[in-house]
Amino acid sequence: MIAEFVGPGHKIYCDYHRGLNAQKCDSQGHFLPDGALPLSCVQVSPDDWSPYCNQREFELAKFLFKHAEMPASQINTLLEIWATSLIELGGNPLFANHTDLYHVIDSMSVGTVKWENFKIAYKCKCQDGQNTDEQDELIDLAGLGGQDGQDEPNAPWMFDVYDVWYRDPHQVIHNLLRHTDIKDEMDFIPYQEFDATNKQRRWEDFMLGDWAWEEADKIISINSSTTRATLFPIILGSDKTTVSVATGQLDYHPLYLSIRNVCNTTCCVHCDAVVLIAFLAKLKTCRENANTPAFHKFKKQLFHSLLACILCSLHAAMTVPETVLFSEQYYHHVIYSFTAYIADYEEQVLLSCIMCGWCPKCLTHWADLDQDALQCCHEHTELIIKELDLQTLWDKYSIDRTIPFTSEFPHVDIQRMLLPDILHQLIKGGFNDHLVNWVEKYLIHVHGRSTAKKILDDIDRRCQHFKQWTGNDSKGLMKVYIAAIEGYVPEEIILTFSSFLKFCYLVHRNVITEPTLIAIEDALTSFHSHHGIFHDAGVHYPYLIGQFGMPNGLCSSITESKHIKAVKWPYQRTNHFQALRQILRINKRLDKFAAVQADFKKHGMLGGNCLSNVLGNLEHTHVRNTRDLAIELNIPQFHNILWRFLQLQLQHDDHDPEDVPLDKCPFYDGSDHVYNSTSSTFYAPSDVSGLHGMCRKHIHCSPTWRNKGSRYDCVFVITNPHTKGMLGLDVTCVLCFFSFKHLGTEYPCAVICWFDHVGDGPNNTGMWVVHMRNAQDIAIIHIDTIYCAAQLIPVYASQRGIDPASIKPNESYDKFQFYYVNKFADHHAFKIVS
Repeated sequence: MIAEFVGPGHKIYCDYHRGLNAQKCDSQGHFLPDGALPLSCVQVSPDDWSPYCNQREFELAKFLFKHAEMPASQINTLLEIWATSLIELGGNPLFANHTDLYHVIDSMSVGTVKWENFKIAYKCKCQDGQNTDEQDELIDLAGLGGQDGQDEPNAPWMFDVYDVWYRDPHQVIHNLLRHTDIKDEMDFIPYQEFDATNKQRRWEDFMLGDWAWEEADKIISINSSTTRATLFPIILGSDKTTVSVATGQLDYHPLYLSIRNVCNTTCCVHCDAVVLIAFLAKLKTCRENANTPAFHKFKKQLFHSLLACILCSLHAAMTVPETVLFSEQYYHHVIYSFTAYIADYEEQVLLSCIMCGWCPKCLTHWADLDQDALQCCHEHTELIIKELDLQTLWDKYSIDRTIPFTSEFPHVDIQRMLLPDILHQLIKGGFNDHLVNWVEKYLIHVHGRSTAKKILDDIDRRCQHFKQWTGNDSKGLMKVYIAAIEGYVPEEIILTFSSFLKFCYLVHRNVITEPTLIAIEDALTSFHSHHGIFHDAGVHYPYLIGQFGMPNGLCSSITESKHIKAVKWPYQRTNHFQALRQILRINKRLDKFAAVQADFKKHGMLGGNCLSNVLGNLEHTHVRNTRDLAIELNIPQFHNILWRFLQLQLQHDDHDPEDVPLDKCPFYDGSDHVYNSTSSTFYAPSDVSGLHGMCRKHIHCSPTWRNKGSRYDCVFVITNPHTKGMLGLDVTCVLCFFSFKHLGTEYPCAVICWFDHVGDGPNNTGMWVVHMRNAQDIAIIHIDTIYCAAQLIPVYASQRGIDPASIKPNESYDKFQFYYVNKFADHHAFKIVS
């Protein structure tokens, strides 16, 4: 074990695994001494844009194909108009037509892995003497026993041949390892991270989990020659996605791959860290045969057999390391291991070879999911298959003897690979499908159907009102539901929802510590006393966090977002006839663009676009003097407030500027620049963010917002930097952003009005309550004291006579007396307000 102190002030120390320690080597596999120089890169001329003639060609091709997604006919029209305009000048457009453009795009050779296909069919003895094509690979379902096949000897699906397209995952991983964009966002050695101040464990990225450490120990114990190699955990993910409903139910079943050495924040936002490697076969049959045991058996076994065929090229390097060149220009011994499979519950049932309704992670019986039970494992499954008959296996364990794809690979357990899914288990399943429905049933039971409908209409109006003036996304209901139902349900239900949301936000944090794990357990205990389904969804989370690190890096939202870019958008660009081959071609070209752009960037060739030396970013502001600003804001005492602000900025002691006579304060009556918005950039890796976890949100203060009245956002202001949470923050409403220069110093400022805390802590909803001070209590603060945007929800229950639907967005802060500080607005708000 090798220890290293990292981070600001060396407050964190890391223990690195001594065995699989990613030792560098040469191309022959001989380990290099420390300090050995990397291989020299091939020098490329800064003017070599091959296969393009110059940067203009590359930028135009990328714009037309990748960004504008322009159809071939429109590309031809554009190029013809362009050619016409150049005739008098004796010039030619950069491309002759769409054929010329596509030819150059297809000529890019950097970082491409070709698409291949194979065919697969059911193997049976056909009475009519028909045989499948000799070139087809056949699945032998000998485990079926023949009985089901005798019941339906001429079922149509038995004679279908299934076409499967895939890319060699072995070559795909090699491409990822040479990807220069993510080389600094990867961990190559398993390690454990601790807080040096209290020695508490921290979990964040995958390589910090216990799984990576234990897997390294296991690999070395099996083959001692793997010492000093580099472990690459492989993550798989699949999920059916629908691309068209209007023209018939058209589904695809894509398969994705990623290596989990990549940090969570990079994997979540960087599309190239998750790679489409296959389209699995789609099985369809007539209704007569759809529910037969033979067809169900075939569907399961076909799924696993396809995975085994597609992934077979990785088998050799899962026991004996191979030598691979990395983007840092060093070779490493690399060994692979299947680690996790991202899937929703329906897909987990298929993977674990069980019946729907049972838990894929433990041995709990479907009729009593609340009871504690042992975890499933491959060894136990194999043992009971040997010892028990088919009927007992099915009735007591829901096992049908389907052979999982993991049986083809060394030291892999399909049950260990299945992980909790934040998107489907918690947000869609636990909240949307269950808890909201539970509230509706409760209201009907207590008030009757007629009255309950009126109450539900009012709840809907409260939710719609919030969405109207925040423009929230599809998860908005989860963020505002507590405030919407308050007053209509007992306190116990409010506490139930508060515990549920607390759990969701805790497990979605980017870093989890030992106290956080305790808080997760407490949230589970609190909720479990009210309803068992939450326990079913969450009971495995604390253990799996310790094994695999943060769940937000292994959530199906990653594969679902990839669906959009890799399947749905490309499908919309096809002519919808035999669209799969067109989708593959589009993905291949997009991959080429990503690879060649990274290559150009590596050689310093993309410092700016074609016009970057001519055009710059323009900042839209308007200049006026402070007297005009005071009139516009209708603040007669504006100058007094401004002078006291200057006194606070210039004084060098802790005296209250209010104690300084106004005529002693610095005087300013000059010009200023007024802004209608600003942006706040902060570290929020648990939310949707960019590389390195940085997030940017805009704060608006506009007298006219989209021609529908004013918009004045609220923000958190740091009033006590030494205190955490709301005790160190205040909520304010921003009326104006402006800046001015005094004695050579620029002062970016905000005109704000204050909200006061109600009580000394959050109420039973888990949220703080605030109310606005006197509307004339205005202040000017330095923009550096603003932390980030805040989101307020009216306390509807305190003023039941107000119809939320009748309130315009710009009236929201005038009509209500009390507001919740919504800590469930996003994960960053949950962290700073809790």
